[in-house]
Amino acid sequence: MTTIERFADALTVVSEGEPLLFVYGPATDDAFIDSAYRICNIEESLWEVLHGAGFQRIAFYSLSGKIYFRDEQSLQSMRLGRASSARGASAGPAGQRRMRAGFTGPLGDRNLLAAPPPAQQAAIQQAGAGATAPSAPGWAAPRQGQVTGLTDPHSVQMLHELMRGGAPRTAIVFADAENTLRHIESDRGLAQFFATKVVAFRRDARHTCVLLFRDASLSAIHEYIDRLGSVPALAAAARRLLDHQGRGTGAIGPPSENELARLVHVIRIQDGLQVADWTELSATVRAMSSQSHLARRWEGLLRQLATERTALGTAELIARGWVSSVTAGSGTVWNRLESMPGLDAVKAHLHRLRWEVTADTELARRGLAPPAPSARHLVFTGNPGTGKTTVARLVGEMYRDLGVLRRGHCIEARAADLVSQYVGDTAITTNAKIDSALDGVLFIDEAYELSDQSSGFGQQAIDTLLARMENERDRLVVIVAGYPEKMQEFLDSNDGLRSRFPDANQLSFEDYSADVLTQILRAQLASLRLACTSELQEQLATVVQGLHRTRGRGFGNARATRVIGEEIRSRWAARVRGQVTQPAEVTDLPERLRVHLEPDIPQMADLLGELDTMVGLQPVKDTIRALVSQIRLRQRRGLGLVPAPHLLFLGPPGTGKTTVARLIGDIFRSLGLLTKGQLVEVNRAQLVAGYVGETALKTTERIDAAAHGVLFIDEAYSLSRGDDTRDFGQEAIDTLNVEMENRRGRLCVIAAGYPAQMQRFLAANPGLASRFTVHVDFPDYSASELVEILCHMAYAERYQVDAGAQAKARTWFEARRAGGSANFGNAREARGLLGAMEVRLGDRTADAAEGSPELSIFTEADVPDV
Repeated sequence: MTTIERFADALTVVSEGEPLLFVYGPATDDAFIDSAYRICNIEESLWEVLHGAGFQRIAFYSLSGKIYFRDEQSLQSMRLGRASSARGASAGPAGQRRMRAGFTGPLGDRNLLAAPPPAQQAAIQQAGAGATAPSAPGWAAPRQGQVTGLTDPHSVQMLHELMRGGAPRTAIVFADAENTLRHIESDRGLAQFFATKVVAFRRDARHTCVLLFRDASLSAIHEYIDRLGSVPALAAAARRLLDHQGRGTGAIGPPSENELARLVHVIRIQDGLQVADWTELSATVRAMSSQSHLARRWEGLLRQLATERTALGTAELIARGWVSSVTAGSGTVWNRLESMPGLDAVKAHLHRLRWEVTADTELARRGLAPPAPSARHLVFTGNPGTGKTTVARLVGEMYRDLGVLRRGHCIEARAADLVSQYVGDTAITTNAKIDSALDGVLFIDEAYELSDQSSGFGQQAIDTLLARMENERDRLVVIVAGYPEKMQEFLDSNDGLRSRFPDANQLSFEDYSADVLTQILRAQLASLRLACTSELQEQLATVVQGLHRTRGRGFGNARATRVIGEEIRSRWAARVRGQVTQPAEVTDLPERLRVHLEPDIPQMADLLGELDTMVGLQPVKDTIRALVSQIRLRQRRGLGLVPAPHLLFLGPPGTGKTTVARLIGDIFRSLGLLTKGQLVEVNRAQLVAGYVGETALKTTERIDAAAHGVLFIDEAYSLSRGDDTRDFGQEAIDTLNVEMENRRGRLCVIAAGYPAQMQRFLAANPGLASRFTVHVDFPDYSASELVEILCHMAYAERYQVDAGAQAKARTWFEARRAGGSANFGNAREARGLLGAMEVRLGDRTADAAEGSPELSIFTEADVPDV
């Protein structure tokens, strides 16, 4: 018995005695290469399948051909029953009411029938028969055995006769089911035929009916039949098959590797096709089978190679675009994997998988295969642009070349491609996507979106996926990908996910190094045909290093460099205005990237000028000046980038800590330590939440807002409440401690508060003390300094403070401090005193004319007594 792999499902169904079989797919119009190396069409192939399953009579039906046969045995069975079946034939000239058969296959090109003898012709005419008599020499018949002259009602009657009880075991093939169901004139008769002769049959029935559809899915077939409404029994049967995931169906897909190998040899023998490397032929055929091309297309392409006297090889197929490759180059999948930049840990893991599969295969060859192969499903974690999608496609090729997957193609999906918005549709949507990935890889990017849904049908998609991963373990590899933390939450959302994706199969895609990203950017600019000046070539490395150093969560890696390349080209095009021979220059760098260029080291006066104008704070100025001098020294010595340090501001309130923190952001930005230098001021209420797990999220949000600038935490000691286990401030401290290290060079944290209480803050986490490398002591302002601050505040409001008012204000500040208040506010006291002075000035000048000078002059009388 000859075999064709694509009909394996159909053979199983008919062998089990199913009375109805749907055979469908665009490949029903394809050519098929059987194990006898014959190129057949769908009808010839189905005849082989049905004949091998033991059917004694195989009939074909179409609107144009009516009922016809392809073998003599089926035809002879009709001759034996010609008296009953002849009644449906229409009259016609003698010699035209006949069956004729023949095809290149079981019967070769032989004509099955000749014109019947005159006596038999007369008997047939008398009975109105369409059956034929035994052959006689000298009659030239067409190649197919066809009952001619039948109308649609008569042909349906004959279908009933073919499937009657006691008849030889019969299979009827509807060769063009879509058109037959839509256009047959005897739709009632056909509906009755399916209801009584097909659908009503129990399993293990002797007869069977095969319908050929070009639709790509069983659901589309059901929808089509249901919409017609003329064959309700057939629509109901299709619905039942759909609900049971296709039992009683045979989907015909692209040719298998074995079938294509036979096709290669057929073309080699018939047309002289040459093979480039016989040792690589199996890999070439596997590459061919990974494509969705039908055998008829491959037949034409191979004959084209033979005509051109071009040898068949993988490199030639890739060069012509007949086989797709996810990476540049024509080498093996392993060579192309190694050519990818970075990813050393990922490459090592995939090589381990390679040799594990190789070992399993060799053990199986020796009859020592393990009871179950190792899990093949993978988890990819990492930021965008780290090559996860490309590697997923390569994994498909890898598993194909190792014989794990037949096609090795990669179907890419997101949660939106699997989840429907309507009840009951998610399972159908997910199953359809999985069906398209069978014999290959289903790659689900940002898979955590399925479990993140607070409402919706994401869980239904997960449940469907888990079931299919188990049922299709030999035909499907699933790769899920996303951010590391999110993917762990996704795997924890369902016990079945952890078992399908073992820890050993979780691959971490680290961010590319700055050097690798620079190589990628330069290669992209070259691919854009963009020449660069030597200065720009050098500065590209500096820009990428800065971009890499300041990267945050979700950094785009290769995607980010791709965007940079496109921006540079766009700015270059706008500058040269068609003069394409001009190279790209440093001026073509986007403005947002120029902050990463090495800045000119500012002068001390420029950096500390505003700080020096502040009243008092000499210890603060000395500490900041020493820090800036150290940073400038390292920069001038060329010792590399200096990360922005974290600082502790120790002192009472009102001593200018917030103002100095804002100046620190500006200073560090000018020195190139921070790219933005903005100040984000927070306190306990903005970091600590009231529920478990929420504080870390809340703290991280504020840290994200301060990225590339300064996070200023006033009264930081309030985060620590000692041994109170019910307080969530400790969670904020722990989160802060981790992020200060993770974002080193991209964030400056300044924690402020009273010196004694800040020791409690540092003790709350062992790592905090080492994070804050610079301590700045803020002393109380003297009374004279507070008066000076008061005058500055007044001048800012266009007031003057006369000598008497200044003298009394000094006394006022001294008295307030001497009062021993623990909450003396320094500059805040000056702000409060100015407000009180405004009230008294308003009362004192209530009768003064508008615009009078005395409205803007504070005197001794305006300063309240202590």
